[in-house]
Amino acid sequence: MSTNKLFKKIFLSSLLLNMFGAVAYSEPEMIEFDNNILESLGFDNVDLSAFSKSSNQGIVGEYVVDLQLNSEMISRGYPVLFYSNDDDDDVGVCFTDALIQKLALRKEYLPKTSQNEVVIEVDGQECRPFQAVDQSIHAEFNPRNQRLNLIIPQKYLGPIDPDWVTPAERDYGVAGVVLDYNLFWSHFRSNYSGFGRVSDTSLRSNGTAGFNIGRFRFRSDYQYNSSQKYGNKLDWTQTYAFTDIPSLNSKLYMGELSLRSNIFDNVRIKGISLYSDENMMPAYLKGYAPQVTGTAQTDAIVTIRQYGRVVRMLQVPPGPFVISDLPSYVNGLINVEIEESNGEVQTYDFEVASVPFLTRKGGMRYSLNAGKLDPYRKVEGLDAKVISGDISYGITNYLSIYSGGQALTNGEYLALNLGLGVNMGQFGAISLDYTRAKNKAIKTEEGANYRGNSFRVNYAKRFDDNIALNIAAYRFSSRQFTTLNNYITYKDAGFRDTLIEKNRLSVSLSYSIPEWNMGISGTLSKSSYWNRQGDSAYNITVNRTIRDGSFYGTMLSLSLSQTKNNLNTRSNQIGFYVTMPLDDLISSRGTATYSANYDSYAKDVTQSVRYSGYNRVGDNYALGINARNKRDFSGSIDYTVSGSYSKETGYGQLYLSGDYTKDRQSLRASFDGSLTLTQHGIATHKRVYGDESRLILDAGVPGVSLEGRDKEKSNIFGLMGVSNLTSYYHGTYRVDNDRLPDDVEIQNGVVNVAVATGTIAYRPLGGVTGDKAIAVITLSDGSYPPFGAVVLKEGEDNPLSIVSEDGLTYLVGINKRDLYFVKWGDFSCELNLKSLNSKDINNLLCN
Repeated sequence: MSTNKLFKKIFLSSLLLNMFGAVAYSEPEMIEFDNNILESLGFDNVDLSAFSKSSNQGIVGEYVVDLQLNSEMISRGYPVLFYSNDDDDDVGVCFTDALIQKLALRKEYLPKTSQNEVVIEVDGQECRPFQAVDQSIHAEFNPRNQRLNLIIPQKYLGPIDPDWVTPAERDYGVAGVVLDYNLFWSHFRSNYSGFGRVSDTSLRSNGTAGFNIGRFRFRSDYQYNSSQKYGNKLDWTQTYAFTDIPSLNSKLYMGELSLRSNIFDNVRIKGISLYSDENMMPAYLKGYAPQVTGTAQTDAIVTIRQYGRVVRMLQVPPGPFVISDLPSYVNGLINVEIEESNGEVQTYDFEVASVPFLTRKGGMRYSLNAGKLDPYRKVEGLDAKVISGDISYGITNYLSIYSGGQALTNGEYLALNLGLGVNMGQFGAISLDYTRAKNKAIKTEEGANYRGNSFRVNYAKRFDDNIALNIAAYRFSSRQFTTLNNYITYKDAGFRDTLIEKNRLSVSLSYSIPEWNMGISGTLSKSSYWNRQGDSAYNITVNRTIRDGSFYGTMLSLSLSQTKNNLNTRSNQIGFYVTMPLDDLISSRGTATYSANYDSYAKDVTQSVRYSGYNRVGDNYALGINARNKRDFSGSIDYTVSGSYSKETGYGQLYLSGDYTKDRQSLRASFDGSLTLTQHGIATHKRVYGDESRLILDAGVPGVSLEGRDKEKSNIFGLMGVSNLTSYYHGTYRVDNDRLPDDVEIQNGVVNVAVATGTIAYRPLGGVTGDKAIAVITLSDGSYPPFGAVVLKEGEDNPLSIVSEDGLTYLVGINKRDLYFVKWGDFSCELNLKSLNSKDINNLLCN
């Protein structure tokens, strides 16, 4: 038999196996496949009875189809209900609430079958037969590829997001235990004149531990600090539980948490919070995610805190940085700390602005909170309970109103808010609101309660594709206006340490100029106080990439920043960076960077040359030398040699750095990752941030990886973790078949998943390990099993293989210790695998 003919037969039999295995059925009616087509191709011994079964493909019922809307694919593998009209035997699609939501249909324009809309029941589910009363709505179903194309006039359609999944499609996962962690180790020693030798070793960690049961997620955040100087300290900063309420596009949180509000600043409470979550909505309804920008002079650790709690901590290389993965609930004032490798620490406050508070027409967004005040820094005698809430309603597509209130049950604090949001079309969007607050804890000199007003304006505009987002926020507060955080600070430290804000301005801008290969980004936060000097922070970065000539690919950056705190300590910084690719000079891909930084507070100029490279196995490394001068270039020059190494692994991210000077030496290491324990075993993977989701893939065997993720492989338990899935959206992951171990086959190589927040999703890949062989199966009388016979493993219903012409078959995952059978019609026989090998065509006897 020729090789060509051999593989054609194997391919045809495999194709038929996949086709028959994928057929969907519905009503109790026997489906039998016609042998005539195969017999006309020359196959004279055919039996497809193994694929004959009760039909499920009747007139009425639920089908899993590839769903199109006006010929555009919007979902694969979506369940749809079909109904039958008893009068004319017409078949149509029945629209469930989930399908209406999936298609973003405008309910107010949908046709009615009478004054009271007709609702019918199919397979126990209520649905609406719209196409029976409006012939412009119709369906085209192709049974060959299980594809359904819905033809619906545009007047019925709202904005649609094909990747978003409705609540009915979401996966809430399996039970399990999770640990997400960051580890930071550092050691330094110094020998400065007059101080003697000083050294310290510290270990810091922050992360989240918890578990999932059903739709509930339980989490506890921790912070750990250990050093030779200060000893050990472990804080469980907040413990909470949460779950989705899909029908409301809302989340419910309980425990120690940050009060959720779109109007008022964050306050930590022990209690309960119910709020609308934009992440549960399609992309076209979403708003703004906060981001922080800054500049590091060396390999630095950036820590972002809000009211004492660490929100994010990460290690960054020298140069400008952008942190855009802050939790969506973070708003108001945050503290940014940049700890350089030479021990210098720069801190500044930054105001996270909000986009104008707009809600689509007829829509409603809200937050409700109740609990006991529980600041991170414990306050003696603070035993107040708080109730807070806000709501926004879309009157038209261009106008929204919103309002909110915040009160302590002891009567010492009350704030009320009223606002208006306006969509001005090409001129952007703006919101204006007014807040009135009364604080009985703070008294005027005459003994009256503090009463004050605050006015706020938020403006945003998406100009075009080149300007990502522009936010400007301004707030003015009268002398006696106080926030709930002011109340807490006053109870803790008195009026002297309570900052009474007067003005606050916040601006964020990102702009690209493609014709110049240039990009500009900047942030500004500036505030003034009635009882203290103001503070401010700004950063602007300009980038330009050279696209021609000998320096093609070289990037030039100029960074300007200033910070000033309310103690009037000011620091101006200017940074200039040149990054040149060196792909043609050495075997690994790399870049050379020159940087020059001027710091007015330290009164010095730092210049550095640094080489950074990475290779195909995910190793990143850098070597550099710094020269630090006085700004007038007088006196000696301090030289620093530094280096760093990072590696992305299936267990997490490793980062090492160190530097050496005559008077100071330091080493740093960080590692972040996650552990997930389920009934299927332990999976190690990259770190999951916040309340994000994870996917556990069960290959059943070690060494299996995904396409584009070759560093992550299934472990000894056969498990592999995928971190930070996008919640409420479709995600597809494919096994890398080119990198499978020699004795492994994967039956479910493509995984589709759509998860809710905090989910531990689980998918078996159907990994099969064992011998592979091309074999000819012969019966005891010398004949062959018919074309269409299937090979089964004892105790399993899914066929391993289908027999082609003259007994030819391709076997995978064969273990000689197991029993295998060949079955067709009412007949079966047991395979004798003693002569099986993986090199040549085997003749196997089936008795």
